[in-house]
Amino acid sequence: MSLQLKSFLPYRLVRLATLVSSEFAKVYAEEAGLSVAQWRVLAHLAENPHSSAKQLCDLALMDKSTVSRAVKQMVDEGYVVTEINSEDKRAALLSLSTTGTAMYQRLSPKALEWEETFLASLGAGERDQLMGMLANLESKIGKSI
Repeated sequence: MSLQLKSFLPYRLVRLATLVSSEFAKVYAEEAGLSVAQWRVLAHLAENPHSSAKQLCDLALMDKSTVSRAVKQMVDEGYVVTEINSEDKRAALLSLSTTGTAMYQRLSPKALEWEETFLASLGAGERDQLMGMLANLESKIGKSI
């Protein structure tokens, strides 16, 4: 038996994730001019305010330089605010500003609409199965959402 990429799970998952991410990126790029990294920072800070850049790296599975660049751009544009971490003066805590929160609130319904359209070809049972299978596979790796 030889390796065939078209049926090799890691390849197929990465390929699908890249395709899905690229298609979804059109939503927040057109609506708000955000990059993939900026969207991920925005979404994670909406769910996890007062996070450090390191925590964002871990949450979004992005490297430090990508997160740093995205955070700097978003601070410069007024979407993210920083505050001193009282427990570690070297690390800033990041949160969405009022403008960043408003942007997230404007984009999140569009994200859900995109997801609904994308998954429309699956029945409700298939959607539940898909989410269950993803959770099962993520738990095997130890990176459950």
